[in-house]
Formats: sequence, structure tokens, C-alpha cells
Amino acid sequence: MKEENESLDVFPFIEIIELEKNIEESLTKIRSTISKGNPIMTMIQLHGQKFFNHFGDIEASVYGNVKPYENKLLDFTQSLIVTNDINQGTGCLNKNEITGYLEELDKLFTAASIYVNMAPKDELIKYSQGMQMNVSGTLYPFFEKEHFTDMLSPYTDLLEEIFGITSIEAVEGLLAISKHLRTMGFVEALINSGASPEEISDEVLLNIAEYFNVERITGWPIEFIQELSLQQGECKDFYENDLQVMLKETPIKYKPFIGVGDKYYCFSIDNLIDNFYRTVLRAMRRKKGSISNRINDIQKDLSEALPFKLFKTILPASQMFKSVFYKAPVGANGKNEWCECDGIILFDDVMIIIEVKGGALSPVSPFSDEEAYKKSLNDLAKNPYEQSLRFFEEYKRTGKIDIYHKESKKRYKFTTSIENIKFIQACCVTLDDFNEIASQIEKTEFIQNSDLPVWCVSVNDLRVYPELFDSPSLFLNYLYQRSHATKNPYIKLNDELDHIGMYFAYNDYCTRISEIAKEEDIEEIFIASHRDEIDAYMARKINTDLNDGEGESFYDILFGPAPKPRQEMDFMFEQLIKLLDSTKDHLCIRAARYFLLLDSYSRDNLSEFLSSRSKKLLEFKSRQAILTPYMAFNYKKEDRISELPVITIFLLQASNKLFKDVVQRKRFLMERVLYEDEPTYCILVGMNKNKELTKVITHIIGPEQFQMLPESAYELLKNTRDKIGNSRNIKEF
Repeated sequence: MKEENESLDVFPFIEIIELEKNIEESLTKIRSTISKGNPIMTMIQLHGQKFFNHFGDIEASVYGNVKPYENKLLDFTQSLIVTNDINQGTGCLNKNEITGYLEELDKLFTAASIYVNMAPKDELIKYSQGMQMNVSGTLYPFFEKEHFTDMLSPYTDLLEEIFGITSIEAVEGLLAISKHLRTMGFVEALINSGASPEEISDEVLLNIAEYFNVERITGWPIEFIQELSLQQGECKDFYENDLQVMLKETPIKYKPFIGVGDKYYCFSIDNLIDNFYRTVLRAMRRKKGSISNRINDIQKDLSEALPFKLFKTILPASQMFKSVFYKAPVGANGKNEWCECDGIILFDDVMIIIEVKGGALSPVSPFSDEEAYKKSLNDLAKNPYEQSLRFFEEYKRTGKIDIYHKESKKRYKFTTSIENIKFIQACCVTLDDFNEIASQIEKTEFIQNSDLPVWCVSVNDLRVYPELFDSPSLFLNYLYQRSHATKNPYIKLNDELDHIGMYFAYNDYCTRISEIAKEEDIEEIFIASHRDEIDAYMARKINTDLNDGEGESFYDILFGPAPKPRQEMDFMFEQLIKLLDSTKDHLCIRAARYFLLLDSYSRDNLSEFLSSRSKKLLEFKSRQAILTPYMAFNYKKEDRISELPVITIFLLQASNKLFKDVVQRKRFLMERVLYEDEPTYCILVGMNKNKELTKVITHIIGPEQFQMLPESAYELLKNTRDKIGNSRNIKEF
């Protein structure tokens, strides 16, 4: 039996050796082709190839790059140019050479992907390597101006001191490159040169090269550009062997521009945007090593402030406490010590524990240095989660926690007490994007199993939330649904934004996936990407921004307008949620959150009630008759949903006096709630003559309000309640 097992183990080894041979042979052919052409001309030709391929491909144009080798075409070629000390040609490659180059590149990436999947590594490392090798472009261009203004403005004094450039000039230059490489300017350059895409002479290519000239595009000081550039052949010792070409990070990750003589060019916009912030910081450190501590201090302040700025946009009425301190047992002896938490966000009965890490995700690839990569994940995910967990456990111990702010080294001042929290979420935010693993890290060794749900998110992805969630109730409901997905073993998504797409598609997507697994009796579920609508929407936002608002956007002309992604709801139900949100009252928003927990059947019943009863209400108004339609939910004790209270919704004319008279309204509700011995959420909705919902008030009627009544008042109320109860015709949902 042992011999049989040993023979089975040989086959993967033989296949890996064969794959390594294929990678080596492909690289030999690829290098040979590159050596025949002028490096800048080759890069222009490949840029044109990629541009026109995607120009005619709707899926690629709207959703991004489709084939991995096309996605990494420019990065890979530029990296080979700067790492190979070979004799370069002086002209451009012919059509056959370009075609052969692309075919060989496709074979190379396919072999490398198979190699990664077969390698004797754990699944997390293989997954991360595959994503880094094939994916780029992690920030939507629509956010580039806001993002880099936020990230670089704190460094403006240092940038001026070292390079003679302000942060505003750095951002404007970067945006100019982005606009240059993402719009139709390349086509205009070709047209102006008098050449066709199929036949371009060496002379034309040399003239078009100015289109990619960084100094001409940005106006940046040449010293700054040089510090971000690599000359051809400058990094000839970067790769130790052919396998590293595919498995190690690229040298242009550290310096994105390519220099030839005294001119510097940019071809890969995705590589530039993905790495620009860290590249600028490295450049400043190289030029003036003594400023490292200043950079660290700036980065600490930046990382702690930025997430709260974004959350304030999503939850404007929330309370935010930055850099808080609290007492908790620490160490083996369990002695109470002062502990720090980066921040707490409170919204009604929801608490979000914020821990932020400004440190960099390891720039090395997972396969080239697995230990360094795992250490950076430990720093960016495990450590902040454990800090959040300590705060969570201290709160759960007594159901209350006092927080303080630090006034001096040993002096702490009381800020507030936190209690009566129903839902707690840990949110670990990173300045660096680690999108290729953030959506899966919650189910790895880096996050210990506990009752505290965790949401690991980069600032890049966090920026998307204010754009897609303009409702606090929807966002908080999303967090609730996402917290369940974290614990579901079937849900393994490739991207943070897939969670949003799944939420928009199914609301309670955790339950939906579990039902599918049970129905099909399967152990593993492949979940296709659910971010396509988000990508399409953001693509239009990208183009509108780059178009400076002049006329129709390019994508709109080609494909028509893209609607904002949203969760599909019946019109009346959506109108009710928006009305509750618009009050900015926490109790109304809590009611909206409860309604959003309803399944589609219950939502439809609620919509039908609002629609049909509104017609009746208008009819009875003309007859001068009194009608108060209402419906109750979750009141049947045998079918209770533990996450929801008893909810009763009343539909009234917007002119009804109950909206103004608090005493009359309270008595009206106490007469009609189903139970005296438990809280009931009462939502009064006012409708105008056009059947539009225009007013809403939410009350909680509970046992204490009945207990406070004098005995005579209570008996009178009880008699009225009995009469109403006997005639009650509650519409259920």
C-alpha cells in the first residue's frame, strides 16, 4: 500500500517539473521577441493592442480586464525590460511578432496559474498568489481624486521640502496621467499622426511616445519623476530564476515609470494607481532617511482619521469616539489595565468597534516569501481583531463599558458609558488594499472563532459604501446580514464588493446560500461574481468624471445609462423605508431596519396593505367617516422571530391630529396594541391625497406605560381595549 501511495505522489511532482519547463521555454521565446524591438515602441504597440481589444469588447470595456495575461500585459513586459540586460532592437515589432508574443504570454500565464494551484502550499497562500498574479486595478478611478487628496495632503510639507512639489501638484499630475491613459486621447494621437492601428511606422511610434511622457503630462519636477522610474536593464538581478518572473512581485511595483535616456514614460495606469501612495513614501525615505519618524507619525494620524470621515458620510447621525481608552483584564494575572481602541461608532443600538492599521501589506508575493506575507496579514487582520475582541468581551461581561480619552501620560478623562447595545460589529480597516484576501480572511487562522463578527476592509473598498448606501437603515441591515455570512462555511467570496452584490440580490444571502446547499445536498458551493452591476455603474461614474461633464459619457453612448445598484423593493415598501430614514430619528430608522429583516413574502404583504388601504382611506375621507387601517407583525407567540419585536403599522391621513397631539396619540396607541405585557413598536404613517407617504412617527408602547396609569384610568382604558379587541380585524403579514 505504501508503494502505491508513493507512486501516486510522483505524478504531481512530474507535472510540476513539466510546468516549470513550459514556463522556462515560454520566457525564452518572450525575451527573444522583446530583444528584437525598441522597448518604448514595443510598449506603445502593446498598449495599442490592449486598448483596441477592449474597445471592441463590451464586457472588457465595462467590467474590466477579462484575461489575466491581458490584464498584466503591460506590467509584465515593462518588468522584463527593466530586469533584462539584453541588446535591444531599434525598430518596432511586426504584426506576426506581436501576435506570437501575445499567444506565448497566454500560454505562460496559463502554465503559471496551474503551477500555483498544484503547488504544495496552503489554500490561503495559493489563492492570494493567484489573485496577485492575475488581478490589478483595485481602486475605482472615480475615487482617485478624493482618495489621493486624502492620502497625500498630510505630506505636503515633506514633499515640498524634498522634491519641491506640493501634494496638490502630485495629485493633479497623477489624475492627468489617469485621464491621459483611460480616455480616447491615444486614438486622437494616432489620428493626428496619420497612421492606422494596423500599420504604424517607427517614426510615428517615436512621435506617439511623447503621449506617454510623464514630464510632459504632469509638469512634475524631473527629480521626482526619476525617483519613481527604472531604466531598461537596471534591475537585472531582481529575478534569480525564470519561475520567480511569475511568482515574485514585479520591480515596477516599487518604481512605476520606465526611463530611456533622459525621458520617462508611463504605460500601466493600474500599476501606478495601485502602488502610488507607497511608492511616494519610499521615494521620500530614500532621499531623506531622517524623516522616517515624521512619516510614521503622519501615517498614524491619517489612518486613524480617514475611516471615521468615510463612516460619517454613511452614518451622519452617529456618535463617533476616536482613540478611546477603557479598563480591562490584561496578562496572566488578569489585572485591570488601561487599553486603547482606535475608535467606537454608535448608532442607536448598534456599536461598530474600529481598529485601523496604517502599516503596509507586505509588498512581496505570497510564494516568494510566505513568512513575510503571513506576518503582514497577522499585523493587518489578526492583531486588530484581537484588540476589538478584548473591547467586546469587556462590554459583554457586564453589558456596559466606560470609555475615556487620554489627557496626559497618566491622566484619563471620562467620556461616556456605553450600554443597551443589541448588535456589535468589529471593523478592521487598512490603508493598503488587500482586496484579494480581505473577503476570505474572516474564515482563516488569522481570525479566531468568537461571537464577535468581523469585517476586514481596505480604505479603497470602504469608499464604495457611501456611493452605494444612501440609507442608514440599509447599511446597518447590510452589516447585520454580512455578519451572518461571516459564519457561513458555504460563503467564500473572491471580493469584498461581492458581499454587497449578494446583499442587493438576496437580502438575507446567508440563509439563501444555506437553503441551496440543503436542497442540493452539497458540501461546496461555487458563488459567481456578484459585483458586475457595481462595476458597470462605477464605469459610468469613471467616464463622466474623466469627461469633465461635457456631453454624454463614452460608456453611455455605447451601452446606455447604468442604474445605481440597489436592492429590489416594491415601490410602496421602498417609499416607507425612505420616509423612515428621512426623519433622521433613531427610533424610526430602527423600525426601518426591522422592516428590512422581513422576507420577500412579508414585504409584499406590507406593500399590498399600504397600497390597497390607501385607496380605502381616500374613499372614506370623502364620506367623512373614520377609518384607521393597521396591521401587525410578529405578534403570534408560537411563530415569533426572535430578532424582531411586535410591530404594528397604522395608516392615517397626513392631516390627522394624532401627528400633532402627543397625549391623544399615546392613548390611541395604548388602546390598540395587542399586548400590555411586552413592548410594541407602533409606526404611524401619514398619507396625502396623492397616496404619497409624507409623515411618519414611531413609538414604543410597553408595560411601564400601562403600569403608570391610575387604577381608574387603567380600567377605562381596559374597557376600551376590550371593545376594540372584539371588533379587531388585523391584517397579518
